[in-house]
Amino acid sequence: MEKKPAIEVLSTLGMDELRKLWRDGGNSRPPPHLKPVLLRELAWRIQSETQGGIDAETRRLLRRAVRGARLESSGPRRAKKRRSRPRPRVELPQGAKLVRTWRGRKHEVTVLEEGKRFSYEGETYESLSEIAEKITSAHWSGPRFFGLDRMRGIS
Repeated sequence: MEKKPAIEVLSTLGMDELRKLWRDGGNSRPPPHLKPVLLRELAWRIQSETQGGIDAETRRLLRRAVRGARLESSGPRRAKKRRSRPRPRVELPQGAKLVRTWRGRKHEVTVLEEGKRFSYEGETYESLSEIAEKITSAHWSGPRFFGLDRMRGIS
């Protein structure tokens, strides 16, 4: 049986050596990618093997705390949300043509009523997203699909 290194030695080892220790320890899951996390997990393993792991009562308390934290996190969010600046809306003049090639086919949309309605293949649509979904068979942001999100500030 190979002797395990002391916890103090772990921080002097490179990632390849740490990964080898991880695999040699019988872990079936891949090692953590970040060195500090890998060091903590290996140190915990060494410590629990030499001094004993968590007792049953502590394990029960931890499980109860995790369940409580999950229940709290599913409740209403009170944290401040970061406010994003509203994107300037691109004003599309009536009669403008939006063209997009999708999977080798060219699609052309005509703007009606100052950008409030759109014409595509002889039908009228309330939004570009409806048209993008019809073309791709998947939900898309219409302005993004037609490249209008790259035209911020243009009016």
